[in-house]
Amino acid sequence: MKAGKTIFALLLTCQVGVAFSAEVKTIFTWSYDDKLISMVYYFDQGDYNYYKGQKRVYDNFSHYLDEAPGHEVMKDFANEFKLLASEHNWSDWQLAECAINFVQTLKYRNDGTWEYPRYPIETLVEKGGDCEDLAMMLESLLAELGFDCVLISPERHMGVGIATKYPIQGAAFDHKGKNYYYIETTSAGWGIGDYPENLSANALIYDPGNAYDGLALSEYVYTYHNYVTPNEELATAAQTTTDADNAEVEEAQSPDDQPSNAPVYNPNAPRRPANTYTIDVDKVVIDGKKETVVTKVVEQDGQQTIVADSE
Repeated sequence: MKAGKTIFALLLTCQVGVAFSAEVKTIFTWSYDDKLISMVYYFDQGDYNYYKGQKRVYDNFSHYLDEAPGHEVMKDFANEFKLLASEHNWSDWQLAECAINFVQTLKYRNDGTWEYPRYPIETLVEKGGDCEDLAMMLESLLAELGFDCVLISPERHMGVGIATKYPIQGAAFDHKGKNYYYIETTSAGWGIGDYPENLSANALIYDPGNAYDGLALSEYVYTYHNYVTPNEELATAAQTTTDADNAEVEEAQSPDDQPSNAPVYNPNAPRRPANTYTIDVDKVVIDGKKETVVTKVVEQDGQQTIVADSE
């Protein structure tokens, strides 16, 4: 297995003494059940660079949920949540809630002039994104954890839907004969089925095609799995009490009546005088050294291309 090693810690985080080449070190801290969880995770820089270099697709957000052969990221990342669930004897409901809380504490970041949908590894390494980035990341994580979920896009916004075995209190959208309860990703404190009042009553459903393979979540029946993963020896978990942090509130975008969700990239929009437009600047740790990754639009041969350069 390449990269993807993780350390959990109580107050102090120590590194595992295994050498991996071209790693991007990322530290995550979030709260669940009044406990603070701290994770140090090492992504493969080759995977990060690969997805950074992919052409952006604006008419089908399910595209970002498909991982390329040889560049699978989310399965290993999801394994760390399975290890937490196994160690703490969490139910499936608790596992899903912990994953939701994790994504809700990532930073909301508006794309600005240029719409820039992120692959899940980009959202993780850069520790944030806008509504569709966070929703796609959570959908991908929940799917790898075995849950039946889809993307739900009200007007000018996006969240996640998760299927439940029994009806629960909250907002749900019917899809293929099942109810998918809405999950808000852009700020902390929203539970499964909580639906912000400012969102439209109608929404588009983006189904990545795994709807019939996943587990229907149950709040009332205690379902539990004793997860065992290949990299279990690389992770330990410990927790302490704290309050949950709030993340920034999302500023959403606008979809069409069809699943194009095109707030998006407008090739006819006014250009800046220069031939590049900076989308984002991120500080990451690559092989133990801090580097700046600049994501920008560059004019090449009369076309606009999104690239990421490390400085």
